[in-house]
Amino acid sequence: MNSKANIKKGNKSHSRQELSPQRKKQAQGDKWFWLALAVVMLTTFVVYFKAISFGLLQVWDDQVYITENSHIHNFNWENIKLIFSSFYVNNYQPVSMLFYALEYKIGAGHAALFHFDNILLHLANTVLVFILIRKISSDNKLVALITAAFFAIHPMHVESVAWVAERKDVLYTFFFLISIIYYCGYLKTEKFRPIILCFVFFMLSCLSKSAGVILPLVMLLIDYYFHRKLRWKMIIEKLPFLIISVILGIVAMQSQKQAVQNMAPDMSFIEHISVVSYSFIMYLVKAVVPFKLSAIYPYPAGLGGTLPVIYYISVFLAGLILFLIGYSNKLGKDIIFGFTFFIITIVLVLQIVPVGAASMADRYTYVPYIGLFFIAGKLMDYLFNNKDARLRNYKNYLVFLLVAGFVSYSAISYARVGKWENDEILFTDAKYKFPYCDVPYFIIGDYCLTQYKANSENRNKSVEFLNRAISEYENALKHAFNDADKVKAYYNLGTAKGYLGDFSGAKTEYDKVLAIDKNYVNAYINRGNARRELKDYRGSIEDFNKVIEISPENPLGYSNRGVTKFQTGDYKGAIEDFNLTIQVDSGNFKAYNDRGSAKYMLKDYNGALEDYNKAVALNPKYTDAVNNRDMVMKVIESLKK
Repeated sequence: MNSKANIKKGNKSHSRQELSPQRKKQAQGDKWFWLALAVVMLTTFVVYFKAISFGLLQVWDDQVYITENSHIHNFNWENIKLIFSSFYVNNYQPVSMLFYALEYKIGAGHAALFHFDNILLHLANTVLVFILIRKISSDNKLVALITAAFFAIHPMHVESVAWVAERKDVLYTFFFLISIIYYCGYLKTEKFRPIILCFVFFMLSCLSKSAGVILPLVMLLIDYYFHRKLRWKMIIEKLPFLIISVILGIVAMQSQKQAVQNMAPDMSFIEHISVVSYSFIMYLVKAVVPFKLSAIYPYPAGLGGTLPVIYYISVFLAGLILFLIGYSNKLGKDIIFGFTFFIITIVLVLQIVPVGAASMADRYTYVPYIGLFFIAGKLMDYLFNNKDARLRNYKNYLVFLLVAGFVSYSAISYARVGKWENDEILFTDAKYKFPYCDVPYFIIGDYCLTQYKANSENRNKSVEFLNRAISEYENALKHAFNDADKVKAYYNLGTAKGYLGDFSGAKTEYDKVLAIDKNYVNAYINRGNARRELKDYRGSIEDFNKVIEISPENPLGYSNRGVTKFQTGDYKGAIEDFNLTIQVDSGNFKAYNDRGSAKYMLKDYNGALEDYNKAVALNPKYTDAVNNRDMVMKVIESLKK
């Protein structure tokens, strides 16, 4: 009996030995794929690692999302409600804002945590791309590896990862990819749970960035690739997704309305279609040759006249490419799938509806390039495994080409990450590449103003920054795209000259602003302050009267007029204006302090003390009110004696 058992065991053992070489070869291949993926992940981390030491940008959106955003500084229910009911930088992105709030609480606002989390999300997205492509391409690890590798280190993706304000990009992609992965699982099992999870992550994606609304079209594309027949079930299962897409799409359009109105240029139909076609072609070109990368890609200088010839040629090239892609259907579905994925996920940002001041952006390629890299992976897989001996002879050259491309892109990305260290470095680079665009000059000028404030105790250094700001704004004026840009340049010049103490020069700049825009409230406020410094009290009061006429709910009209009246000795008139200020803005601690000073001048010391106490209660760190309170208390004590 034992011998029979041994014979059986021996047969089983012999059977395993016969299969072991094949299994060993497969295991060896798997080992190399996982090792290669680990190298990709490590290389990606090295490429982005130095971003952890960068601060937050001070002008280019980081400050609006984080530094100056009180909604994320305290993680409580009141702020959570505000996050879900507010637009931020013309976007509705509550989940992204919640992540900021959590990070701010954990890291006390330190920039390193925000940068680290962006990198962590990008690494997670790389793994998700690998998993997704394996599911789509019948567990083809080579295609998945190539797609994930170039997704991880492509230079066009640096903007999405190195820029903290683009958290919405890496975060929406994280949920977007998980949602698609669950959808692929649903197609294989047709069980209820995967489609529910698909919907949950779809919602999280849309609430991280509105670009997630495009997912239902990607689902239909996957249906096509998986040879699903068109049935009512396919439509019904996507209805909840389509409803959410429509609702959040409308919300996104509302949030972008201001960007459309204020920054997008006017274009004729021919100009519009040429710009869209050119951007489409450049996205394809930069996928292969990532050159002249920039934080901003301005519209061509020839708008309203004759565009560069390449823009008109792009219309023909775009049409030709679309025709060839359609014709490629005869070669199989891979090219159609990859390219359609690219088009579906980039169509919303192709400026078909012009939004903002840029014709294209690196960050817009973060998800769409997955489709192009999938095509590249499929092509390499075809060449690697082709039975034609002539093609197999070039296998080593293909490996070299892939490695060289990966190394080259990694090096370019590493250098590109360095450009995101601060606003000045980033937009000096943009200014060099697009010297005719006014945006880089504005950004560098604004950055110099922040540095002036940061170095206020060092007079020489602060004056140097102010003079640099003035120079940048003057250059911006030379390249102003439209009247709105001219207004911005004049206004900023007035601000910088005011800080410099050149109140006459500041007034001249505000005069130019108001000659173009007669309802620019802040220009009236600043010109009124400049006139007061020039002892033109009558003109100063006229400007503040205009502010009150245009915007009666603006407390600055009343408070500044009150300060001017105070300086002319009209203390009763000043008190009336400070009363109006407090009526409009009950929390205006400065108005209480100023009213207290006016009462003090009228020898109403108890009234003054009451106002100073209120100012200190509203802002205990307001030293002017603290000092004034101490002073009036001494006066009251001396009178009692």
